Amino acid sequence: GYEGVREIQKRLRNTMGWSATAGEVDNFVFEDANDVFINDAEMQQRLLDTNPNAFRDMVTTFLEANGRGYWETSEENIERLQELYAEVEDR
Repeated sequence: GYEGVREIQKRLRNTMGWSATAGEVDNFVFEDANDVFINDAEMQQRLLDTNPNAFRDMVTTFLEANGRGYWETSEENIERLQELYAEVEDR
């Protein structure tokens, strides 16, 4: 439910924090999380419908992780995340 989406976001944010402080988070951790929570259209919609604020924060965290160099992904994926961010902002 609502708190579950917030908990996922909190863990994703903590993972990025671990990247910042320890530099020990492998790229696949972010990539796998992106595959599960963003690339899966059904899951994405479920998270968005349940807690749009936490979902927006998840998208922001992915973009920030990429911007800080903690996560390397395709340019297409970054563009999709940017589009998602704009869509969620409009809600």
